[in-house]
Amino acid sequence: MIEIPSISQVPNVPAVYAMFGGHRRTKYVAYVGLAGKFRSRLEQHLVRKDSSVTTGVTAVSLNPELITEVQWWEHPEFEKRDFLRAAELVAFDVLEPALRSRATITERAKKHYDSEAFYRRTVILFKEEATGRLVIHTASDTRHRLADHEARLRALEQQVAALKKRKV
Repeated sequence: MIEIPSISQVPNVPAVYAMFGGHRRTKYVAYVGLAGKFRSRLEQHLVRKDSSVTTGVTAVSLNPELITEVQWWEHPEFEKRDFLRAAELVAFDVLEPALRSRATITERAKKHYDSEAFYRRTVILFKEEATGRLVIHTASDTRHRLADHEARLRALEQQVAALKKRKV
């Protein structure tokens, strides 16, 4: 799995993606979607916050401030929109997100989804390691990290003060 440090470095390729909330043992799949241009879609969700799922215009929405990680899967078949949409349906089954994208399902995508061979190989794809991962530091994470740094700084200042007393 490729670890990407920032949204600007995420590839702009067709992908199925999962957004996670929580941490470690409390981590859960909050949302699963698809994108023809993944980086652009991620910017829409997390930077501009103007996607339909993040603006609060629907009864159920996604709070981008609570997203802690994004994982995505790429595959050569995803270049074809019907395969990408069918793969998203499989991802819903495998990842069981709290919220699903509302992309239109075409007849061709439904046929791929209903194909036993396609379904089996795509389940395997989503059960294996994702292509990439982006960890997002929330405001809460930043506050905790800042508190840790302040505590370490105080400890260092106390050590320096103790050393100065010894030299006097």
